Amino acid sequence: MAAGVAGGAARHGLGMVSAQTFRLILALLGGLMLLTALRIGAPGLLGVDAVSADYMIFHQVGELANAGQATLPYDAAAFKAHQAARTGSDVFMTWTYPPQFNLLTQLLALFPVWLGYLLFSASSFALFGWAVLRLDASAGRVALMMVLPAIAINLLTGQNGFLTAGMMALMSQFALAGQTARAGVTLGLLAYKPHLGLGLGLAALLRGGVTMVLLAIATLLASLALVTLLYGAEIWSALMVSVAHSSALLEGGQYKLVRMSTPFALLASLGVAGGLAVKLHMAYALASLGLVAYASLRGWALRHVLALGMMAGAALSPYAYDYDLCLLAPAITLVWPALSQVLKPWEKALFTAATLLATGLGLLTVILSEPLKTLTFDVPALGGAGLLTMLLLTLVGLMRAKPA
Repeated sequence: MAAGVAGGAARHGLGMVSAQTFRLILALLGGLMLLTALRIGAPGLLGVDAVSADYMIFHQVGELANAGQATLPYDAAAFKAHQAARTGSDVFMTWTYPPQFNLLTQLLALFPVWLGYLLFSASSFALFGWAVLRLDASAGRVALMMVLPAIAINLLTGQNGFLTAGMMALMSQFALAGQTARAGVTLGLLAYKPHLGLGLGLAALLRGGVTMVLLAIATLLASLALVTLLYGAEIWSALMVSVAHSSALLEGGQYKLVRMSTPFALLASLGVAGGLAVKLHMAYALASLGLVAYASLRGWALRHVLALGMMAGAALSPYAYDYDLCLLAPAITLVWPALSQVLKPWEKALFTAATLLATGLGLLTVILSEPLKTLTFDVPALGGAGLLTMLLLTLVGLMRAKPA
């Protein structure tokens, strides 16, 4: 097995990871998951805040939905008061997820918070790793190592980056295998993260065929009908109010920008006014979607179009965090066999560094949070520069590979 992995790595131009090292890293990540479950289940034992992970917010949202109060989390003031009364913590996170995600939080809230975290993180991590490696085992190992910081931050927070990336990898696998019905349904299920799936949606529209698009739309409509039936039509107006409130907070600089890997976060952290930063970000978003459209209409290999769709989706919204960048793993897996053949050694090194910057800056600031408090300035959100660099290098490489 080790020889096979080494040979695959050599074929892709990287002798990065042996089978033994890969298994060791997986074991360490498993240990991190167990430690986080302990921190969530017994915060007093480790001397941490009662709400020390995003998953604990998920759990509270699920509890409220099970209690018939699904709209409450979308009211920032009411949810903050509920969280304070429920946990005694002043940690707060606005809730802007489409109500489809509430269905999952309801199920998870049936378990103790630590067990729900373990079930969610372990199952979604398994899906993520399996689906990425199914696309290409050798390139997948390389990709997983490149996004290792995003994997770590997902385990530390209990976020849903594994689920999103795993579903994108599955959708890509189905599309490449010609299983358009399964690809369409999987794409439709990504409605809980609509801003990340738009690039793939455009690829499906231009290259997926009528069946894929119609089934994606049908799945989306079915999910909309289900949550409306369960939570009532008022859930949608509550969601709109929450999104508007969060957008105002984001534009006003109230979010931790360094944890975001978007052009908006980069510009705003460098002092560009919020309104202008949003406009420039939207210009980038349109350009990245235009790139997906160009690749689709020029007849580039489907695997490359899908990868560009995922990379574009990673920063379409100004509000995208480092944990979302697990979706770069399936994207890199799909393009790395081509890129490793045409990029120069220094370009491959830059690609790797840019990916690690995009996925890892936020984690680094979490690890070094105490020393960073002594700084007289905020660390700029350079993850956005990393994401832009890797997208540009991907475009350069695919153009050299003559994908049309």
